[in-house]
Amino acid sequence: MRGCLTSFFVLVALGLVASWILLPPIAAGAIDQGLQLAGFQGSGRRVTVGATPPLELLTLHADTVRVQAADVTYHGLQVGSVDVTLGDVALFDRTAGRIDGTLTGVSFSGVDGLPVSVASIGLSGTGGVVDATIALSAAEVRSLASKAVKAATGTAPTKMTLAAPNKVAVTIGKKTVSGTLDVDDAGGLVFVPSAGGPLAGPIDLVRPGPDVPLRLESVTVGPAGATLTGTVDPAIFRG
Repeated sequence: MRGCLTSFFVLVALGLVASWILLPPIAAGAIDQGLQLAGFQGSGRRVTVGATPPLELLTLHADTVRVQAADVTYHGLQVGSVDVTLGDVALFDRTAGRIDGTLTGVSFSGVDGLPVSVASIGLSGTGGVVDATIALSAAEVRSLASKAVKAATGTAPTKMTLAAPNKVAVTIGKKTVSGTLDVDDAGGLVFVPSAGGPLAGPIDLVRPGPDVPLRLESVTVGPAGATLTGTVDPAIFRG
């Protein structure tokens, strides 16, 4: 009898050890496959699942799921690198209590199909509301404004200055047009020329296309550039 009990406890211990070692990578593989089926494509994909104890994964709950990849295409976005961590994850429901991460080297289609490129987008929030923060350098703002003004007028501006909180002055030829950068009700970044000037506005600078799950909410301007805040549809993380 003692030998049977010893064998039983050895088998239980081996099962626990196997679960400790095998369950996280099995869960990670399933999540990675689900992302691919949902259209998430990228090189060097790495999904890391954390659960304490790992047997918690048998209840389809994970403490954390971290997704890393490079050269990603997903939901209308092209991203140089993705590093996003989801916390308190319900694996069956594909929901998370917390989301934090960074998308680096992001581009998407904007006004009239023109590409919009930003250095990085910071993500933070809950599974219900995910906030996005986009820091644009002065050079990036000038590039966006130059493309938008040229598309609207046929002439590219030769100079642009920025001032807090959202003031902009654009020089086109010999004329300087003052105005503001604003986010409109539809979630797009626009240049609004002063009334009575030579430019009619508003002029779209950044307007995410219908396939891009990003909606802008505010903009703050300074001499060094601009900071955009917005929200990302959390459904993007559910595949």
